[in-house]
Amino acid sequence: MWVAISVVILVSAFTCAPRSSVAQDVIIPEYKSYGLVVDSLNVIQNKQHLDEFYERLYQLRHSPKEKVSVIHIGDSHIQADFLTRATRNQFQTFFGNAGRGLIVPGRVAGTNEPFNFQTSSNVSWESKRCVHPDQLLPIGIGGITIRSGRQASRLYVYMNDAAQDYSFSRVKLFHLKDVAGFSFNVLNNEFKPIDATIENDTTRNVTTLKLPQPQTSIVFETVRTDSVQNHATLFGLSLENDKHGVLYHVIGANGAKYAHYNAAKFFAEQTHALAPSLFIISLGTNEALDYPYIDKRLSFHIETLVSSLRANNPLAKFILVTPPDCYMKRTRKNPGIPRIREAIIQFAVENGLAFYDMHQALGGEEGASRWKEAQLLRADGVHFTKEGYDYQGNLLFHAIIKGYNDYVPVRHP
Repeated sequence: MWVAISVVILVSAFTCAPRSSVAQDVIIPEYKSYGLVVDSLNVIQNKQHLDEFYERLYQLRHSPKEKVSVIHIGDSHIQADFLTRATRNQFQTFFGNAGRGLIVPGRVAGTNEPFNFQTSSNVSWESKRCVHPDQLLPIGIGGITIRSGRQASRLYVYMNDAAQDYSFSRVKLFHLKDVAGFSFNVLNNEFKPIDATIENDTTRNVTTLKLPQPQTSIVFETVRTDSVQNHATLFGLSLENDKHGVLYHVIGANGAKYAHYNAAKFFAEQTHALAPSLFIISLGTNEALDYPYIDKRLSFHIETLVSSLRANNPLAKFILVTPPDCYMKRTRKNPGIPRIREAIIQFAVENGLAFYDMHQALGGEEGASRWKEAQLLRADGVHFTKEGYDYQGNLLFHAIIKGYNDYVPVRHP
């Protein structure tokens, strides 16, 4: 069938001793330790800001009747999904797997994408990343946009995570819905039509499709149903199932800064369609790499992003993450990192938001040298190995769950 979509178209961890004799609601198993983290520093600060989020997790764990959605926003540390995959797996192990969540067709856009899914196409698509705001294509939920001007363009999506069942029965398609946008055929992996049902087709630039049965792959084919249609412009897809649990959406763009997401035309408004209970924002590395220049408007950019996300999601909570230590030009210390860290923490404290001081948790100003010695930092002095990101993703989850385990006996003695 064709769907008349008037396309007008964000496991290695560490070993820790028990923190108290109080029974914990989520008991994290012991993992390999690299000896790089002081457990007392691996915490969420201002954790009381997250009480409503923790309550939703508690209700999900003990009376599973809903989905809890998390959106993790970041840069190249996040785009490849190594760090966030570890965090997602932990959340879904303890609270339920509600689906893979948001994906972005990175390969079709000519950039890297996570290895647990694959996108491809039969044609070349024009693309834009949010780090190039002067280019003409609009940016939406995924931080990366693709556009095709040809009918019968096909976008193939295959799930291939060996550890998780990410079959999906509902797809939220984020696309530019203007009068010039193509409609889509929705096909299975044998290119046969899927009798998808459109749900909630009133949200701007989002179409939700209910599939008659779970799929592990899907094909979207552009089709002209009106002579004025001349493009398909896609921002991302959220792949969800009908189970209760956590959706952990990841939005990452290589080179991204706070200001880039603020300049993305549809970014903040489209987050509403994912119904987030929590935003985790991991930015700051690229601002620090501009050193000795430090953007005097950084606090303004942080405030603008948080305010725009909150305006579209007034009940959502926030964790701001400080950037880990890194080098400049492979071997030189980067004095910009402590200054960016200070600005992020100051904003969080002044506005009552939770924050995760990853910089201190990973070793502070000696972090890069320690992680390099442990062979967990790549040769560029900025990015980490897959094992390093796995470690960090589990550390983040553990920090969040420490706060959760502190919350539960107080609220549910």
